[in-house]
Amino acid sequence: MFADIVDPKGNELTLANECLVSTNGEHYPIVRGIPRFVSSENYATAFGDQWNRFPGTQLDSHTGLSLSEDRLARCMRGKLTAVAGQRVLEAGSGAGRFTEILLKHGAILDSFDYSSAVEANAANNGGSDRLTLVQADIRHIPFRKASYDHVVCLGVIQHTPDPEESIRSLWEMVKPGGSLTIDHYRWKVRNFLPPPLGVAGILYRHYFLRLPSERQFDAVKRVFDFWFPIVWKFRESKLIQFALSRLNPIVNYYPHFGLRDRAMYYDWMLLDTHDAMTDVYKHRRTPRQIRRLLESLGATNVIVSKGGNGVEAYCEKPIDAGKATCAA
Repeated sequence: MFADIVDPKGNELTLANECLVSTNGEHYPIVRGIPRFVSSENYATAFGDQWNRFPGTQLDSHTGLSLSEDRLARCMRGKLTAVAGQRVLEAGSGAGRFTEILLKHGAILDSFDYSSAVEANAANNGGSDRLTLVQADIRHIPFRKASYDHVVCLGVIQHTPDPEESIRSLWEMVKPGGSLTIDHYRWKVRNFLPPPLGVAGILYRHYFLRLPSERQFDAVKRVFDFWFPIVWKFRESKLIQFALSRLNPIVNYYPHFGLRDRAMYYDWMLLDTHDAMTDVYKHRRTPRQIRRLLESLGATNVIVSKGGNGVEAYCEKPIDAGKATCAA
């Protein structure tokens, strides 16, 4: 089960007394069946709390819709249907919305998250013998480098301390001839402006981040529950929604996501409002910046477009990449 795992420095591991022990003597505990390579308290603590509160909300198997599969297929540029029997690394799995899709298509999947969200993912997808799941840092990935046909990281990089460092780390995991799929928040002037030029979420986020982590969800939910009935009542009016966005922090998905009913919109919007208000890091990059970085790494067939979270990018590692030295 843990055969593909190495320690974050690349050392081999052996199993002993509910721990993985590296050849240099480091011990990594296995908690509830999941190897842990990071502390339980870290900058992604709020995300772990969020996904364990909403373990099934965004899973296609829960919604009966294909939102996760459609997004993954679009970002992977047609490669999703070819992952059967191939080795795939999923970085930042959350509760496993894309994990279940990759497994559905037959991938041999190694997956990790920095937060305790791995527990939600284990509950959702842990029954598969094609899944290896660990809690780890994207900057120090405890799997073998240059060994994956596909590396996938969606909804994650913008929340890490250094997006460029994260992308370089992911690139190291792609084997020659393999592909890398990522996305990132897009840089827009209005994301940095206060109301009325920008949206109200900027101001609310500063408040929520000052609260102790154990109080953040309840605080976000109180504000959300005040505003949601108003947002929902005027959901068909673009003009009123524009005005309301200057007053409230709600991430509004109506009608774009085509969810089934009010209750489903409530859960999705609360989940992502909490996500947007409590992320310690929120970086933004332009499509040009993402493209330039991928090209500097030696990537080929680089495809960068606007969509989804903001910027979606796909690229491939040349077959002869192992013989070349790529710029960092």
